[in-house]
Amino acid sequence: MAGVREQRPSWRPPVLSASEERVWAREVALHAHAGQLDKAGEPYIRHCQRVAEAVDGDKAKSVAFLHDVVEKAPGWTSERLLDSGFSPEVVAAVESLTHRTGETKDALTIRAASNALAAVVKRADLLDNLSQVERQGKDGTQYRRRLVLLDAAAAYDGHRAESESADRKIAASSARGEAGEIRREAADRVAKQLALLLGMAAAALIYLVLRF
Repeated sequence: MAGVREQRPSWRPPVLSASEERVWAREVALHAHAGQLDKAGEPYIRHCQRVAEAVDGDKAKSVAFLHDVVEKAPGWTSERLLDSGFSPEVVAAVESLTHRTGETKDALTIRAASNALAAVVKRADLLDNLSQVERQGKDGTQYRRRLVLLDAAAAYDGHRAESESADRKIAASSARGEAGEIRREAADRVAKQLALLLGMAAAALIYLVLRF
């Protein structure tokens, strides 16, 4: 995408504040999803609105309104969102929530977990989809399973980020003789993360066994 961005026009839209970006995101979503219906047969913007209401912060709400624009609205791309005035941070999160050709829903969920904004919005999106199908008396197992997968993937990404940070600290402090203490702290964090992952995996296994 970097190459495409380099070829974009030299003009730039005005820089929006976070609150202005949220208002603009809702307007774009209204236009982009006009005529589209959600799983309950209601205007699609209502789903976007509920997801936005379920997250905190203007940036997250902007992503919530836009989370399906590139995937479901003809003519909308990441580049068009950038040229419409949205920040790279918001557009990157939308990209993390946009299905790619040949990608499974599980793979998309794992990819979304690697972006902090996208992970928050993905959780709200899955919960709203789960609520919709359950209101219709349908099976919501796939959404519950992906919620567990999202949490596990987010925990793994957090563990990896902490490990990489610890490695940098070890390299920087080794000359000062502080590496041993940092290694012990890193080991403690790794143990906690592994315990969390094992607990989540066990919970998912128990759920699936009881479910079937």
